[in-house]
Amino acid sequence: MIDLIPVNEECFSLVYKRLIDAFPYEERRDEAHEKACFLKKEFNFSEIIDAGESVGLVVFWLFDEFLFIEHIAINKEIRSKGYGSKTIEYLKAKYKLPIILEVEFPETEIQMKRIRFYENLGFKVNSYSYSQPSYHNAECVPLQILSFPEVLSKSEFDNFFIKTRKTVYEC
Repeated sequence: MIDLIPVNEECFSLVYKRLIDAFPYEERRDEAHEKACFLKKEFNFSEIIDAGESVGLVVFWLFDEFLFIEHIAINKEIRSKGYGSKTIEYLKAKYKLPIILEVEFPETEIQMKRIRFYENLGFKVNSYSYSQPSYHNAECVPLQILSFPEVLSKSEFDNFFIKTRKTVYEC
């Protein structure tokens, strides 16, 4: 059974290095900005632990109405062993809130596989027009919104949009 252990200052640099390895520069904050997010009460940066060993990381934002997964990454050498699914199921069970995340449009096999992964966990593709703001003052990235357990209503999407713009992308 997995557990999520909050990242603290002592292990931050090591875990952040794994975030760098998993996500390109355009899809993550630099180290100083990531550290600054710890000042926000909604921010959660955790290691995914199984049998005392770190198997990955998850960065999520906990709001009153929903949980937004910003990053989830399983260590390369143990991918496809169910840890991503276990982590999502852990978040569902612990927080009992709708979960929202962003994914690329299905243009490559890997992007299609990623969307199928989330759909198999009960996520629904939303049809709202959405672009992720840049972490580095570059162009916004058009993405799809996935939500669990249902497609978001227009008011739920608007709430997500406003809260993530104000809180997540202002770090």
